[in-house]
Amino acid sequence: MFPFLKKTPAEKPDEEFERAVAEFVGAFETVFHHDWDYAKMMIGDEEEGCTFLEPGLADEVDDWGARGALLEKYRRLRAVMDAKGLKSELPFPMERIRELKRRGPR
Repeated sequence: MFPFLKKTPAEKPDEEFERAVAEFVGAFETVFHHDWDYAKMMIGDEEEGCTFLEPGLADEVDDWGARGALLEKYRRLRAVMDAKGLKSELPFPMERIRELKRRGPR
């Protein structure tokens, strides 16, 4: 599924990438599983015209540390992916997202 994660015996694991993935998944699970009751209350506090990933808030951690941690880990993973020339793969065409607003290169 992810050929860039496969290791041959002669290859060293890409520790930076693996750590970034593990940290992101842990932060994602914290917000969207372990802290879900609070997350449901807090989603929607973004500034007008902003998104969850780019909330437009002066302090992304204030009153919701799990979101701040998730955004930090997401941005770190994106930076590692960008450095390796990896792009995100959407699960379906963007045209299928109702009223989609294109928001930059991601």
